[in-house]
Amino acid sequence: MIAARALALILMLYPLGAGSAAAASTSPAEFHAKVVELYSFEPHKLDRAAMQAKSAQLDQFWTMAKADPSTTLPQLRRELDTASNSAFFFYDGAKLLLTLSTDRSDQAIALRAIAKADLRGIQPTDYVSTVHQLAGAGLDAREAAFQILPFPDLKVFFPQHSLTLGQDFALICMLFPMEEKLFVPDLIERLGREADVDTQKSLLVALWYAVTPAADAALQSFADNPHNNPDAVALTKTLLDRAKTIGSPSSTPIEALREDRRKVMQRPISDEALIEFDELTSKIRGGS
Repeated sequence: MIAARALALILMLYPLGAGSAAAASTSPAEFHAKVVELYSFEPHKLDRAAMQAKSAQLDQFWTMAKADPSTTLPQLRRELDTASNSAFFFYDGAKLLLTLSTDRSDQAIALRAIAKADLRGIQPTDYVSTVHQLAGAGLDAREAAFQILPFPDLKVFFPQHSLTLGQDFALICMLFPMEEKLFVPDLIERLGREADVDTQKSLLVALWYAVTPAADAALQSFADNPHNNPDAVALTKTLLDRAKTIGSPSSTPIEALREDRRKVMQRPISDEALIEFDELTSKIRGGS
């Protein structure tokens, strides 16, 4: 919790840009050395005082970077593709890149880097919101979305909506801005090798909402397997039973409903959007 609170301070400090220090041009080697110097730490292992000290240094780095984006951008892109850099840099550097550029190619670089982050050291709500936004922009967010699966107790909170999501709907929010055919095979594959029961349940819920023949077949296969965890099997059977009764007929073609549902999930995460997501899922079920 200390690391999370301290990291929140970092995120508040970034926009301040206090000070007018101009960024001196730096060579790629100098920029890399600065990245290594600043980011060779793990936030979740620091106490509050150490994290606050780091926040001031990172604020200066962001100010320097934003003062000379024409120099910073090519170097930042290079660093985000450098495998030896730290997990926290991959996230924080990606956020910096997204601040400096709205180019689709830079968004793709940022998303690849975000997938390398260590979620223990960053705010889960910010992570989920960022991946959701990039998925909504039409990028392939599967790898980044699946990074939350080792964290079955994950919680994300949206205070403006008094909305708290667990791992299951956090995953849904990051995947369902995309077409189902893109991520359903990955959900099925991961379910087949996932050992954690709570994470199995998250995958099962996501498959239920997909409403595709392959997803429903995977649910049935999981329910029929006597070796699976009884609690997870019970949930699966509940989902399958619900699928038989929840459908509400609609005159709108299913593909149009799916497109409407994607557009809903591309909006900012909110309870209203999730209610509409549920309603459209019911209509898709009714037409399947």
